[in-house]
Amino acid sequence: MVDVDRRRIGIALTLFVLGAGIGQSPAGAWGATVDAGGQSAPGLPPFAGQVTFLYFDDLDKAAAFYGETLGLKKTFDGGWVRIFTISPSSSVALVDAAKGAHRASDDKPVTLAMVVGDAKEVDRWHDHLKSRGVSIHMPPFDAPSVNVREFRFTDPEGYTLEIFAWLKK
Repeated sequence: MVDVDRRRIGIALTLFVLGAGIGQSPAGAWGATVDAGGQSAPGLPPFAGQVTFLYFDDLDKAAAFYGETLGLKKTFDGGWVRIFTISPSSSVALVDAAKGAHRASDDKPVTLAMVVGDAKEVDRWHDHLKSRGVSIHMPPFDAPSVNVREFRFTDPEGYTLEIFAWLKK
């Protein structure tokens, strides 16, 4: 297992929607400050966390990947849905597509992105996943247009996952 401080990993979807201040963008990364303090509309209670639900035809294989290969802790097992913690305020739920609200499809138009503390941790994750035979799209690279170091890989049913770190300016 990779020696990475899991408390420093956050989750983001394709547009880098960040939760609870973990892995938030440095001020000005895209020309604006990101406030990821669990905010909601004025007068409404703040959100306490975030869970992304992904749908699988082979739930056991997916759960083994997220639990063993990524080393995420399973915090709930309802048989047809299993939830793994990514950070203190974010999780990924793996759902048996035959029983969930949605069905699995060949088209996976979502990226599950996990934020780490610095560029060296991106490289460590890449090396770990490569050594485990994970299908990696490309080696880590710096993306100056969004001020991150990143790489992407695929889970057993084709969802794209990304690990990135905000680059220091």
